[in-house]
Amino acid sequence: MKKYTPMLIMLLALAAAILTLSQFRSQEGLSVGQAAPEFTLNDFEGNPVSLADLRGKVVLLNFWSAACPPCREKMPTLQQVYEDLQARGFTVLAINVNDRLQDAQKYLSDNGYTFQALKDADLTVARMYAVTGIPKTLMLDRSGIIRDVRLGPTDEATLRRLIEELL
Repeated sequence: MKKYTPMLIMLLALAAAILTLSQFRSQEGLSVGQAAPEFTLNDFEGNPVSLADLRGKVVLLNFWSAACPPCREKMPTLQQVYEDLQARGFTVLAINVNDRLQDAQKYLSDNGYTFQALKDADLTVARMYAVTGIPKTLMLDRSGIIRDVRLGPTDEATLRRLIEELL
C-alpha cells in the first residue's frame, strides 16, 4: 500500500485541479463581451421581473443561497453598494437557488436587505448562466452585455471599481 500512496496523492491532486479549473472555463453565452441571456423570474412576492426591463441600468446578477457561507459574507457589501449607487442607474438582482422560498425571504428580511431578490425554483436561469458554484456574480453594462464574471466573494473596493467603470 505504501508504494501506491504517492501515486494516489498525485491522482487526487490532479482530479481536484481539473474540477477547480473547469469552473473557470468560458461557457457559451457567458463570456465577457457577450449579451447576457434573457430571462424572467418571479420576485419573492410572485411578481415577474425580466432582465430586458432593466436595459439602461448597470445590473449585478448574484446567484446565492442563504445556506452558503460565502454568499452570506457577500450580502452586506451588495446592500451597501446598492444603497450608494442605485440613484445613478445601478441595480442588483439576487437570484436565489437551493433555498425554500420562506427561508430565503426570512434571511433577507432578518438582515434588512432591500435589493431585488428573485427565486429560480427550477434552476432554469442558473443552468442558462452555467452556475457551477455560488456565489456567482455577473456584471452587466447598460446594454445588457456581460462585463465581468466572478465566482466567490468579492471585496467592496473591487466591486465598486467595477460598477463605477460602467456607470
